[in-house]
Amino acid sequence: MRWKYIKYLIPNLLSFLRMLAVFPLWWAISQDDYSTAFWIYGIALLTDWLDGFLARKLKAVTDIGKLLDPLADKVLHLFVLYQFQAKYSELATQFIFILSFAVVLAALPGIATFFRVKRRLGANWFGKRKLCAEAAAIILLFLRQPQLAAWTLWAAIVLAIGSIIGHLVLKEGKDYRWWLRWLLRLHERKN
Repeated sequence: MRWKYIKYLIPNLLSFLRMLAVFPLWWAISQDDYSTAFWIYGIALLTDWLDGFLARKLKAVTDIGKLLDPLADKVLHLFVLYQFQAKYSELATQFIFILSFAVVLAALPGIATFFRVKRRLGANWFGKRKLCAEAAAIILLFLRQPQLAAWTLWAAIVLAIGSIIGHLVLKEGKDYRWWLRWLLRLHERKN
């Protein structure tokens, strides 16, 4: 009987542990121990894959998990990027964009509710690639390649824009113009 509840706890616990990884990461980066920071970050990235895999495998996908997983990703990446942009000034602009888009992406479910858009706002193709680009940039920063990381972060920013547009405009399947029908209905109500 307890397994019924534990299987829901495991994936969410992994997401929570990913957020807690920022504390040993802060220590390692502040000590310029990039080797240790790299391994901590690598383990944190592994939990990102593992929590989703276990949630699907155990049939333990929860609403809290759908919120906690992307929140953990954002906390981890924003924290590490904040640490590095303090060390490398050429990352400041990219960090501001990434932070801004993270706030917008976090607010999208509320925006969708406000406009009564009834659709699933899970991860999309652009968002998954954005996460990969951010991870690649962070790995490049651990390897002390800030110029290359800066360009990789620009790619992450473009993918973040694509993710936001995808959430607002594109829909799964062939029906990708829900927004146009919504505008037409809004126009009809005014007339």
